[in-house]
Amino acid sequence: MVNTQDRIINCYLCGQLPKLTENSIQYGNTNFIIIGESPAKDGWIESKRAFYNSSGKLQGTGRILEKLLNNIGLSIADIYFTECCKCIIADRSKLEKCSKNCMPILEEQLNSVPCEVILTMGVHPTQAILHTKIKKFADYVGKEFDVFIGCRNYKLIPIYHPSPLNPKGYKENVPIFDKLKKYSI
Repeated sequence: MVNTQDRIINCYLCGQLPKLTENSIQYGNTNFIIIGESPAKDGWIESKRAFYNSSGKLQGTGRILEKLLNNIGLSIADIYFTECCKCIIADRSKLEKCSKNCMPILEEQLNSVPCEVILTMGVHPTQAILHTKIKKFADYVGKEFDVFIGCRNYKLIPIYHPSPLNPKGYKENVPIFDKLKKYSI
């Protein structure tokens, strides 16, 4: 039987793109999993830890996410995390296609962790999981969707990407994270 990491390494549906070679999922101890779009070329592909650079420093997105999580008594070390796309996608126009290509692997990862709540960072993981084309992401952010993936039910809650470049990344996510307290363990 081929393990998930081998499937990622041996997949070429999106071409010869660089990809995570290990740690394609960060394990936590809560019932949340956060799903990003795709790995950054200077992120955990080098550091082997989500949201950290190769020097071991928390990157900008990680600092904002850490602040949001701290508001509900959690930290990055507490959460599960993975990417919708397993390759580094430099050309954002390919994110939709690559998200669809990686769905079987993402579904396998989701069903391997004890999470009940999925937080998607951005439009591409959200539309891949909901199997719908999203025209206006703001219409989905913070709303709760019941989804069935593989063999389990989940609550999906889209959030704004907590990038320092996104003006909504912290302020608009605060009320969403406040609502997550009801799901915290």
